Amino acid sequence: MKLLTKSILPIAAILLIALMGQYIYIVDGQIDLFRLCMVFGVPFGIPYMLFVLPIGGSISRGIGILALNAIVGAMFGCVIAVIVLIRAVAYLMAAIIQVARKAKV
Repeated sequence: MKLLTKSILPIAAILLIALMGQYIYIVDGQIDLFRLCMVFGVPFGIPYMLFVLPIGGSISRGIGILALNAIVGAMFGCVIAVIVLIRAVAYLMAAIIQVARKAKV
């Protein structure tokens, strides 16, 4: 069960995001890195978005602050997505090595 929750599901989630988001982050046949970070960062960075509530000021200032919060949260989420992918691959490799050692003995 640990293999499923710590390795297979995170890898599957990242692959699903990559498959469904390719129409957003591929522009004219090239990968736009900002859009790539937004696509991968928003699902992983939602809990880490810096919600600064705009008190006072105009509506455009409030919308600008909320957009900045979303962009900063997506950048944090992009880093978190890379860490999750590295951890999932490492856990999968450790499980494969462990099974191979048991089969060898």
